Order: sequence, then C-alpha cells, then structure tokens
Amino acid sequence: MFIEKKLRDEYEWAAGKLPISPSLDSKIERAAKKEWAGKGRLHHGLRFRPKLVHVAAAFALLTGFGYATHSLLYKVDEGSVRMEVQAHKDFTLTQITPKEIRLEMANVENKLATGETALVYFAALEKEKHPLFQQNPIIGIKKPDVVKDWKAWTAVLSEEASLSHALPRQLPDSFSFLEGKQGTPYGVLLGQEGQQWLHELQEESKETGKNVVWKVVPQATSPIEAYTSLYENEQKERIFVTIERFTNDQLDVQLSTPETTKYDAVTVHGKKAHYTKNDQFLFSKSGQYQELSWMDHDAEQTIMYRVATDSPTVSKEMLLQAAKASQQ
Repeated sequence: MFIEKKLRDEYEWAAGKLPISPSLDSKIERAAKKEWAGKGRLHHGLRFRPKLVHVAAAFALLTGFGYATHSLLYKVDEGSVRMEVQAHKDFTLTQITPKEIRLEMANVENKLATGETALVYFAALEKEKHPLFQQNPIIGIKKPDVVKDWKAWTAVLSEEASLSHALPRQLPDSFSFLEGKQGTPYGVLLGQEGQQWLHELQEESKETGKNVVWKVVPQATSPIEAYTSLYENEQKERIFVTIERFTNDQLDVQLSTPETTKYDAVTVHGKKAHYTKNDQFLFSKSGQYQELSWMDHDAEQTIMYRVATDSPTVSKEMLLQAAKASQQ
C-alpha cells in the first residue's frame, strides 16, 4: 500500500505499522501487466488483479508495518494467505514528526462527512531518506460510521462478517463494548487507483505551495473486509478486536516492523498466535501498539483475528485474556 498502507501497515490493522526489496516494485508491475493482458498467472503465490496490486502496502499502513527483507519475526500460512513479518532497523522520520502527521489527519477527519474516505499527501515524506516514505507519501483516512448498539453490531458481525460465534459484550479486566465499525483501528486499504490520486495531489501541492493537501476519494474494493469492535474500561484504556475476512484469492504479504519491536509466540485456545509490541507506532498518541494475531480458516474463508491496544498500561496478559474471551 501507500504510506500506513507501503508504510507499515498496517495494519501494519494497522500498527501498529522500512525497506523495500529492490526487485519488489518491478515484480508487482510485471505481474499486474501479465494479469491485465489476460494471462491470469500466479506470481510467487499471489494472483494479482488491478485492485490487488497495492493491497499489501495498504495493509502495511494499518498495522504500522512495511516491506522488508531482514530478520524474520514470524511466518503465517493459512488458507489463502501467506504472510511474513520481519524486523528492520533505521526507520525514522526526520522531516516531519508523528505528532504533526496525527494533527493533520485529525484536521482532515473533522472535515469529512460520516462514511467518507480521504487521501492526505505530505510533501515532507518525499524528502525522507527511507524509500518507503519517498514512494508513498500519502495516508488514507476514513470517518467511520460507528455502531453504538451492541445488538445491532452483533447482527453486522453475523450477517456481513459471517462470524460463526458472537463476540462477548464484556471482556476481562472490566472492558465493555463501546462501539463497532467497518474497517481497522487505523487507516484504510487502497487499490491501484491510489497511484493516480497521488499524482493529482502532488500536482496540487506544487501549484499551491502547500506541504499538506488532501482530497475525498471513493472507497476502493478490497480483498480484505475488516470489522473492529472497540472496548473500553473506566480508566479509558482501549482494546480493539478486529476481524479481517480474506477473499479466496491467494495473497502473499511481506511485512516489517522496527527492530525495537518485541515478539513472542503464544497460544490462544490451541491456535498458534503472535504477540508484537511496537514502540514506534505512527498513529497512536502514545507511540505504542501491542497486538495479538492469529488466523483461522475453513473451506469458505480465511479470517485474521487481531486483539490490540494503543494504551501503554494494558499488559500482554490482559490482551491474552481478551483474546481468549473473544473466542468463547
């Protein structure tokens, strides 16, 4: 994806949320051209269609992750999805601060109507040393249509997300359901059309002399359907439970996170799960993002579960308890 989505990212979802393999962009371009020519071939396990070309990059944005070819943290291979998460060093903003980016994003969101999606271009990101920022200086944002009613939200999860079990209204440690929304906790997924919008925003920035410009865009069709339930306790600590449904298209994703990210392999109801703690997350005020993630699949669909928090005082053990409760 573009920057939160070749950022990292999202996803990293993020993310929570980074180097690019030198051959990656050309491989994507060649694979997309072959698909457009009607050859419909698989390229390293990923069937590319125009709307899928930037999916991995966009996903990177939500989670705070991005592309990399460095030390492997963990690997997932479930159903139609194969994913690698790698650690990388030297991913630091020097031309603009995370706080400045968050303020600009908040200003744009305040101007959006409910349900609208916008792309925000930051000229400063093109001046960064890291190529991921240079090539993807835009961030997607959506003003969500939130559902406050618990029964209405469980109906959405059952009918639209096809979730076979109901999420609990209460999580351990006094966390109660606050609201639900379609999408991830941070960022939005972008399709290939984002490249055209990027060029338009770059031209507008040059013509106006503004370092930050934005535009409302239609929400692109994505092979990942995400639904996020937000829980909060009396101390205003937050836990996000996100369900991501993948289409049956084979999807290979390489993601990376800063080298300071902590990782542990854990178990949630017999399923292998992955815990990460990112202390350089772009989109949370604290800069913190912890996440437990695991995959499940059947003959019809592949689902990624993410139980996450941007509250520094929420512990790994609290996330584990929330994850286990979400599967009962």
